[in-house]
Amino acid sequence: MFKKISLLFFSLILSLVIVEFCLKFLGRYNHLTTNNLKPSQAIYERAHSSIQNHRHPDINHTIINFFDKSGVKNFDQIDTSEKKNIIGIFGDSFVENIAIDRDFEYSQLLDERTENFKIVNYGIGGYSADQVFIRYLRYKDHEIKHVFFLLMPGDQGFSTKSKFENDGEYKIDAPKLNNFYHLLGKLNLTYLFIDIYYYLKSKISKNYTLTNLNNYNSILANKIYEKFYHPDLKHCKENFKSQKEFLNDNCAKNLINLLHIFRNKVVENGSKFYILIYPNLKHINYFNRIINEEKNNFNFYILNKNLEFGTIFNNRKINFKNDAHWNEYGNVVLAENMLEIFDEIGIKNNSLNVDKLFNKIDKFYKAN
Repeated sequence: MFKKISLLFFSLILSLVIVEFCLKFLGRYNHLTTNNLKPSQAIYERAHSSIQNHRHPDINHTIINFFDKSGVKNFDQIDTSEKKNIIGIFGDSFVENIAIDRDFEYSQLLDERTENFKIVNYGIGGYSADQVFIRYLRYKDHEIKHVFFLLMPGDQGFSTKSKFENDGEYKIDAPKLNNFYHLLGKLNLTYLFIDIYYYLKSKISKNYTLTNLNNYNSILANKIYEKFYHPDLKHCKENFKSQKEFLNDNCAKNLINLLHIFRNKVVENGSKFYILIYPNLKHINYFNRIINEEKNNFNFYILNKNLEFGTIFNNRKINFKNDAHWNEYGNVVLAENMLEIFDEIGIKNNSLNVDKLFNKIDKFYKAN
């Protein structure tokens, strides 16, 4: 029995070695094996120059999202790095909006109605406040004139081990992988399996991504780090006996330190910084407590109360039935709210016809 198992194991190893040599001869993945695996400081990113197919949560319809060479969601032909006068919107999945067609997606609606600026959606699903800041640092050399950060409930639970001090100093954690995983990154076989995975998923699943081969190094590095190295750091207390106890809470301290650092870094780069607050009463109270007496030091806007989860506006629900995110109606409400904010801060724009768009969305749902 032992000999049979040993023979089977040896045969398997020999087969893999032969396949590895064949792949090396063919050369499809050779350039990938020369690179070192380097995970993103933000834990994960969208693949550059990729096309994502995402099934609508409520109807039989597929949304197609494009991510450009910069790794940014982009409906334009021009890469984000080449755009001028950018209004950048940063945040998590409520900002990124992968389940919304471009005709109803808030950043597209804003881009069509805002004069002299390009609206760029820098959102990434699942990001907490520290990851959002790290993402900003990555794109700070883009020509961003205004930075909007959507602060959501739970964002105070940081996902990285980065440090943010009250003196303005910060240290971004640099993820590292051990030698075993680096060895995997040197094998052609590894990238063959990734190729097979993407091919099969595109044939079987409604949700899949068509990505450039050159992304495989970063995809592999980020997936390994997220799976085997990334601890669950999101443990934040919600109830406090006093303001003193609240301000001594690590999550609260980290968030206020981060907001100061985020704002200062944006201003240092010659841009303006605004915080958008999700309109949940508990979340609003949390934000008010962390900024305490510093309200005049931040430009912040509490979003329209109609954007809170479960709200019915003009006889339409603003969230998906099978997903907590804003649906098409919610995106229109958000766009209208942001155009009002643009008016207040002097960004010229054209008004949004909510009724007309709602009727268009009604027809979209009926057609699907």
